Amino acid sequence: MVKVAGVEPVRVLHLLNVLDVGGMEAGVIRLVNSGVGGRVQGSICSFRPAEEFKRRLRREVPLFEFTRRDGNDPRLVLQLARLFRRERPHIIHTHSWGTLCEGVIAARLARIPRVVHGEHGTMEVRRRNLFVQRMVWRRVDRVLSVSDRLADKMAREVQFPRHRIQTIRNGVDFDYFGAGDRVASRAALQVRDDEVLVLAVGRLVPVKNHSLLLAAIAHARSVGVPCRLVVAGEGPLRGELEARARDLGIDATAALLGTRNDLPNLLAACDIFALSSRSEGMSNTILEAMAAARPVIATNVGGNPELVIHNRTGLLVAPDGPAEMAESIRALAVDRPRRDQMGLEGRRRVQLEFNLPQMLRAYEQMYLEVAAGRSLMTASTHSMCARADVSR
Repeated sequence: MVKVAGVEPVRVLHLLNVLDVGGMEAGVIRLVNSGVGGRVQGSICSFRPAEEFKRRLRREVPLFEFTRRDGNDPRLVLQLARLFRRERPHIIHTHSWGTLCEGVIAARLARIPRVVHGEHGTMEVRRRNLFVQRMVWRRVDRVLSVSDRLADKMAREVQFPRHRIQTIRNGVDFDYFGAGDRVASRAALQVRDDEVLVLAVGRLVPVKNHSLLLAAIAHARSVGVPCRLVVAGEGPLRGELEARARDLGIDATAALLGTRNDLPNLLAACDIFALSSRSEGMSNTILEAMAAARPVIATNVGGNPELVIHNRTGLLVAPDGPAEMAESIRALAVDRPRRDQMGLEGRRRVQLEFNLPQMLRAYEQMYLEVAAGRSLMTASTHSMCARADVSR
């Protein structure tokens, strides 16, 4: 039995398909970095060799790296089971489809008492794998989502009880992302004072749908909007997107910056933050832009409407309409007071509802409940009873 009264920390081992740049990975790093010396202490196992992103880990956080073969890899299950037996974590936390089956099977082989599974956005929806997820989710101690809309989709697609899915929203470091240097950053990007800079952040992969954003920028410029685009992120579609920008005639005003480690400065430099994804869970990049007091134009998918309040903190657009996104860019580009007001509203919203300490407390409470053997329903009942006792 795990001791949860402060005598022994609850040890959580997070499983990632690969520790590389991404919102899910950034969230896991924030969790484990915050737990050093606390009641819940985390470590990470990357199924593939970790990329440069691992440099963000505090040196006290253990990182285990494997070399997963493509497709099913029974060898990996045995390697994981040996790792689990050696490290003896109290909880295994699998993240998304890529770690679910191997992680749960290895945990059972190693007799790890508790397993938590979390979904972060793009789900595995092939029919056979939906059936597998339904069977495996029933055998874990807690199923998590980063947004209510994603939780609804999980329940609908996997045919899993909605009341068994717990939502823990992402949180953002409010002060860090609001501390960029606008003047120096715009000068470094060679952006003129009269130009409206649109920033996008995300890997260059199909789900992020950067081609939609390129088309929107081209459309906006064609009607006289003095806008420029910079995209921070790397990925397999770089060549295709560069060719698309050339075809649209915007290659001189749309720059793919690659991986960047100066996001607060890029946010300070921009006037509008844009996200064109086809699918999202709870976008960390939207939260970071809101923390930097930037208005957000985002596709109306996944958890985006839980972050962006239309016409208050930004604008929501259809995921397949470049003309609608172009019009949203134009509307904000010509109205600086509106941009500023939306940015301030977004910053206040993040400060109140999506701050990092709030997220960390929610995860800590969840892990302590799971370690103590409480189901989601039992934990909810316990919490309601505690509140009732206080109110008497």
